[in-house]
Amino acid sequence: MIAELPLHPSAVGVLDSSDELTFDTLAAALDGREGWVLPEFLDRLKENGVERGTVVARDSLLAAARREAEIRGDTAVRCEYLLLGALRAAGAGPALDRARKDFQELMADRAYGRYLRLRPRPRPDGALPPCAIFVAGLPGTGKSTLAEALAQALRAPVFSMDWELGTLVPFGVLRPDNTWPMSELMMVSSMARQLQLGTDAIIDGAGFRAEERRRLRAVAEALLAVVIGVECVCSDEEAHRGRLQRSRGIPGWAATVSWEHVMRMRELWEPWEEPHLVVDSAVETPAAALAAVLASVQASRG
Repeated sequence: MIAELPLHPSAVGVLDSSDELTFDTLAAALDGREGWVLPEFLDRLKENGVERGTVVARDSLLAAARREAEIRGDTAVRCEYLLLGALRAAGAGPALDRARKDFQELMADRAYGRYLRLRPRPRPDGALPPCAIFVAGLPGTGKSTLAEALAQALRAPVFSMDWELGTLVPFGVLRPDNTWPMSELMMVSSMARQLQLGTDAIIDGAGFRAEERRRLRAVAEALLAVVIGVECVCSDEEAHRGRLQRSRGIPGWAATVSWEHVMRMRELWEPWEEPHLVVDSAVETPAAALAAVLASVQASRG
């Protein structure tokens, strides 16, 4: 029999006050406790309209919190899992789904701060600054074609969100609450290490969130890199639809993307307000798009 996960030292004693708890009494018991993102998580839960008066039994809450910890592969029940466990034990389906996403986003924020504090390794005098090229856009707009051409031209690594996520599928770690935060952080991590070493890095990702783009830029600039953003579009709907039928050949990942998925992504796309290039694959050849980005790289490096 597998031993039950123990309470983390920071959570010991939280549940000792009563055999039955509500969200409010649990929140009060957690006040001042240590956690990964405990204060921010409590604030999110309150903002999201969590039902605060539902009573749950202590043993049910603890069992549910243990399950939340197990799902995330942890070795102890932390304070944040007690909050998730309270929602799970109360049967708060939609509220629990929102809370899980909030928790993962806050954990990604916490990790992002560490990458922002990285500094570049010493570089030889006169060395050109490394370049971070972020190629983003809807599926089927030609972003992967452009990113891979840039990788070959610059002899630089290209990090594809879909390729990296495909490696995780066999391990069953992707969930609705963690896929986007995890994929964005993987892009930050992959890029940061290359720039820290003074080498170029190319990111091939969806990039639909403005905050993701700002984070990539902030980390790259902290590492004294040149940053170039490229937004790929396709103004010809028929051509765009046709491209979606081609197999992407990514192990572990979907071979094709539906037009419905593209439309959902378009609704989620947030305006790109920082200076960047826009490449329309319906009117520009791959060679012309590549030449335009390479010219920008050269100009940016002086």
